[in-house]
Amino acid sequence: MGKRGSTAVSLGLGAAILYLGAHAVTGHQGLLAYMDVQAEERALEANVAALEREEAALEQRAARLRPQSLDLDYLDERARITLAAGDPDEIVFALK
Repeated sequence: MGKRGSTAVSLGLGAAILYLGAHAVTGHQGLLAYMDVQAEERALEANVAALEREEAALEQRAARLRPQSLDLDYLDERARITLAAGDPDEIVFALK
């Protein structure tokens, strides 16, 4: 092989390396796709944590309404909020 054949082989190998490198970064299972999957995983984990907190809060509210541990003040509060009702002589303050 002469100088010309050696150059062609070098160019071919260089092109193959560039092609494979580009796919390693931008391909379907490349570095950028991996980073997107990691970001999506973090977002889903945050969503799961928020849902678990919401579930715990709902479970706590439900426990206060069970016959075995009924909280009459809480029941009265929920009924008034749900029905938007109160006695005519009451003053209602809504706090967040």
